[in-house]
Amino acid sequence: MTGFDLRLKILGLFIGALLVTLTGRLWVLQLTRWVDYTGKALQNRISIVSTPPPRGLIYDREGRVLAENRPNWGIMITPSELPEDDEEREKIVRRLASILRDRDVSTAQLREAMEEICARVNVTPMLLGDFADDLTLEHVAQIEEHGLDLPGVKISEQFSRRYPYGDLASHVLGYARAITSEQYEQWRGLTYPGGEQSEGLGVEPWQDDPVYGPNSIFGQSGIEAACELDETTDPPTPLLQGRRGMRVWEVDVLNRPLRLIREERLPQHGAGVYLTIDLELQRVAEKALDRAVGDRLTGAVVLMDVNTGEVYVMASKPSIDPNRWVRGFTGDEYRRLAEDERHPFSNKAISGTYPPGSVFKTITTIAALQTTDLAPDTYFECKGIIHEGADHQPFRCWVRSGHGWVNLWEAIAQSCDVYFYEVVRKAGTTSDAIAKYARLFGLGETTACGLPAEVGGLVPDREWKAENRDEDWYTGDTLQLAIGQSFLKVTPLQMAVMTAALANGGVVLSPHLVRKIDWPEYLGRGPTLFQAEVVRRVPLDPANLKIVQQGMRRAIVDEKGTAHNLAASGLPIAGKTGSAQVYLDRKPHAWFVCYGPYDEPRFACSVLVTEGGHGSSAAAPVAQVVMEAALAKYGDGEPEKLQELMREAERAAVRAAGD
Repeated sequence: MTGFDLRLKILGLFIGALLVTLTGRLWVLQLTRWVDYTGKALQNRISIVSTPPPRGLIYDREGRVLAENRPNWGIMITPSELPEDDEEREKIVRRLASILRDRDVSTAQLREAMEEICARVNVTPMLLGDFADDLTLEHVAQIEEHGLDLPGVKISEQFSRRYPYGDLASHVLGYARAITSEQYEQWRGLTYPGGEQSEGLGVEPWQDDPVYGPNSIFGQSGIEAACELDETTDPPTPLLQGRRGMRVWEVDVLNRPLRLIREERLPQHGAGVYLTIDLELQRVAEKALDRAVGDRLTGAVVLMDVNTGEVYVMASKPSIDPNRWVRGFTGDEYRRLAEDERHPFSNKAISGTYPPGSVFKTITTIAALQTTDLAPDTYFECKGIIHEGADHQPFRCWVRSGHGWVNLWEAIAQSCDVYFYEVVRKAGTTSDAIAKYARLFGLGETTACGLPAEVGGLVPDREWKAENRDEDWYTGDTLQLAIGQSFLKVTPLQMAVMTAALANGGVVLSPHLVRKIDWPEYLGRGPTLFQAEVVRRVPLDPANLKIVQQGMRRAIVDEKGTAHNLAASGLPIAGKTGSAQVYLDRKPHAWFVCYGPYDEPRFACSVLVTEGGHGSSAAAPVAQVVMEAALAKYGDGEPEKLQELMREAERAAVRAAGD
């Protein structure tokens, strides 16, 4: 065998061995491990894209939309797709700054936002920031045009909240915007009931079907927050939050979509929430309150059904258009609003606490009738002042010259302070009795209306004073408590609940703002209807309650009644005025509570105008407008009257816009 033949044979053996090796390897890859590699290949050529869910809508009691969804474009950053080179990333930052130059976004802001995203997530796309949301078509076109120069940057269609009526009922509705990092950390593990898994895709983000992603919209206050989740179930059930859709795309090596493989799941709406609020009555009430508070004062109005606890009106002024929360404030705007002494962020109907003044005399009357021998025809003389204690401390009546001899009915109608001082001094009504009945009527505790940030106020007693002020309780404290002053603090909503109980026979109801929830089909739940919830039935003699009701009616119809200015309207209501002194150098808070119709009560209303002066002149006219509208629509009133009030409210809105 020649040397050439030997070399040829060796080469042949080498080639044969190589072919055997390759064949064996192909056997392993294609027949033994093909499942693993097929899955990896599939992952390399597909992209799972979540489509944002439309949030559930919020309606008024008649089905008018108060909160809806609006699609918008935003810049999304996927950290894993960004270039690793710092210089290349800086080019992306500068390019985006150029595109967003009309929004006054600096490269430093963009760089900081991108670094924050990269520190939080890796493969999950995240919105670059508020400044990169709600883009114009021109912004989108520029980003798409420079797509090859912006790896890791994509345009995503999202939904943002829109409130079509601006600041109408804004404190009730609250607002919803991007989920905070704290909220995401708290709820990121929450999955949809019966969460599904995508078959054959092998893609992690859809294994557990999470409710929230880092770009979700989340309720931050008001009904938006209260109805974010149904936390009565374990685990909580998504309520307003919708269900994200899922699309499977085929992509190229640059992760650009080539074709839609399939729509794995369509996005689905969250639950529809129907409120008890009446849009027409709310508008009438807010415009009346606007006129009362002007640009200097604050106030609140609550109107509720005395038999069901449904809240038809809840207004607080000043207010802020929730659409501004969605768009975002500039630093200067937010600082100015946060420093505003009128606290426009606060819902004064549930979060503001104030001394109730003379409207509280109704509770003092109940306590006296229930625990002493006081009768409606018991007379005390009012000379405008009394003196109490070893130092003869003066306690004055609001009428400095006095009311003369008055009985209980007249004392309620004319709001005689001295009479109620004597209810303590001569009839023997104690502070414990007053505090007891105040609490029985719902004061000193939250009403459980369902809104976040509600406070319970304060009903003081000797134990409270000893613990919190390290002082004894004196007769003077009881005299002040009897006329609604002292350390007593209430909310306008509590005053509406109290008034409703005075009207309906002593039944304290938990006020509610949600009337019905229409659950989405995929949750498999029928509509939830909310009924009246009785907190307690106050144990009292119906005859005593009737005396208070008669006194409140006389406040309207008697010539000396403090709310006689409403008599000309012909409204069949009973009411009580109040003026609560807070600051010696300022006007007192003005209160008015009422219910009607007097013979068959349907609605209770409370109105507060801070530093408004007298309840009869500042608060009662607001209540008159609200009750006229409510009785015109739901009672025996004239429908034309409601239309007249609506037109006046619209004219007021136009005038305000012009100013």
